[in-house]
Amino acid sequence: MDLGDPSLKPIKVLGTGTFGRVFLCKYRNNQMVCVKRIIVQNPKQDMKMIMEEVYIISQVRHPNIIQFIGSFVHSGTVNIIMEYAANGTLMDIINQSRAVGFSIANILRYFCDILMGLEYLHIRHVFHRDLKPANLLIDLNDHIQIADFGISLIHSPNKANGNAAGTAFYSAPEVLRGDKYDYKSDVWSLGCILYEMCVGHSPFSQAHNMDDLVYLIKVLTRHKLNCSFIRNKYGSLWANLCEQMITTNLQQRISLPEVLSMDPALTIPYYNKYFDYKY
Repeated sequence: MDLGDPSLKPIKVLGTGTFGRVFLCKYRNNQMVCVKRIIVQNPKQDMKMIMEEVYIISQVRHPNIIQFIGSFVHSGTVNIIMEYAANGTLMDIINQSRAVGFSIANILRYFCDILMGLEYLHIRHVFHRDLKPANLLIDLNDHIQIADFGISLIHSPNKANGNAAGTAFYSAPEVLRGDKYDYKSDVWSLGCILYEMCVGHSPFSQAHNMDDLVYLIKVLTRHKLNCSFIRNKYGSLWANLCEQMITTNLQQRISLPEVLSMDPALTIPYYNKYFDYKY
């Protein structure tokens, strides 16, 4: 298949979504890369949004963020070339570990990886807008790299009607209402990801449609999300984090700096990792 760049040699399709397809390709010097091909359905409306996202990922560089390589336009598509994370996604690992669960060491390691990449983005005034296990890629060293900076939301908006599967499960209530996005909206998504690592499913997995999801969020977080399973299996740190991140009231929801300083059991390993950057 011709992707529009003769230096790209497609090997296989890695995934398909409403946005288009993701290809595994050989690139210059036989480098393995990932190419996200986005179908531009409405050029006047979509192109500006897509190129803004491309600009964002081209400007960030961090060990826990997927590395942008290049982009080009071809036959009604925008193609984004990125490094290839060979070990799948966090969603794959959650599915594989559902029967036995994660170890505390793995929860800590993966959570710190996500925190570090998200902190980098927030310091640079960038919202991710689409944090979910499927957008957290695993590299050859078993570390997480954040990918997909909301580009898929252009064709799959969070507040769309229909099934609640996928992105909506990780979307904050203010996002589902169509309100202004906030840094703490990413924190809600991170809380849902942490909950899923600990329990094996989303806290709102019983929702079958958007109405169900909105109702479940309202009911389950009316007082405080029930994290007794997490507290019994993994300890109070992880239960408290989930409770304080998955809080409907934006003012009461914990911020990212508060997450980082919440408990020495998290703060110390986080900053040990922080000062061991390898670019």
